[in-house]
Amino acid sequence: MPHSISPPPSSPPMEDTVLPDAHAVPSEGQQEASPEKHVEDAEMPDEPTVDAAEAKNLEDMFDDDEEDEFSSSAQTAPQDSSQVEPKPALKPVIRHSDPDTMRVFYQRLFPFRHLFQWLNHSPAPTTDFMHREFAFVLPNDAYIRYQSFLTSDLLRKQCIQLTPTRFEIGPVYSTNPRDRKTLRKASAFRPVAKELVFDIDMTDYDEIRTCCTGASICQKCWTFITMAIKVVDAALREDFGFKHILWVYSGRRGAHAWVCDKRAREMDDQKRR
Repeated sequence: MPHSISPPPSSPPMEDTVLPDAHAVPSEGQQEASPEKHVEDAEMPDEPTVDAAEAKNLEDMFDDDEEDEFSSSAQTAPQDSSQVEPKPALKPVIRHSDPDTMRVFYQRLFPFRHLFQWLNHSPAPTTDFMHREFAFVLPNDAYIRYQSFLTSDLLRKQCIQLTPTRFEIGPVYSTNPRDRKTLRKASAFRPVAKELVFDIDMTDYDEIRTCCTGASICQKCWTFITMAIKVVDAALREDFGFKHILWVYSGRRGAHAWVCDKRAREMDDQKRR
């Protein structure tokens, strides 16, 4: 799951200068007089006068500052290399699927125990979770199937170790997916339960939406997904009598409805179609 605008060039740094008279410096909130006025007001009989070279330096300094303040196209005076601040180094762009980012996500944010309670259908571990297949997509795009876990802590440990960019939740099998190769008959390894899932994609509305196309989504066209969720949810509850429905963002361009009623989980392929 930004662009920055460079600020206008700042005024050249002014060196600390001690004016002959402190009363010549304007107080806070008072409008500052012109630089020539500062020099004239500073001349007192009992104080040393400013020589011509120093006055010229002060005029140049204040003139440059005044010009930069009101003119965006003003040319600034060349600065000494020792006074030029180095530009901050650009930070590398971090992808959402960066392994370090995903590791922190699995360590601190992902709700593994809630996932376990949802898929297990019981506080104590059952085959609904222990015999369920998990598939992992690794950072190098490798795809690993038939992973299973006895507890949510073991699933969390595996995710932290592999840092998958995503993982998929598969069906519940007749035996542990990790033990499938030890079975004498391949037919003994078969799916026995799976939530009934409906997929609504934004691309289904490309013919009528006028703002975005493909996988692009904005607040305007997402209204189609919102209305589809309301229609499908009402149909599943009122027409088919399902009660346990979980709506989730698909992760890219739509929404998924997970119907978790036992009657829905035990449907065969023909009933699902």
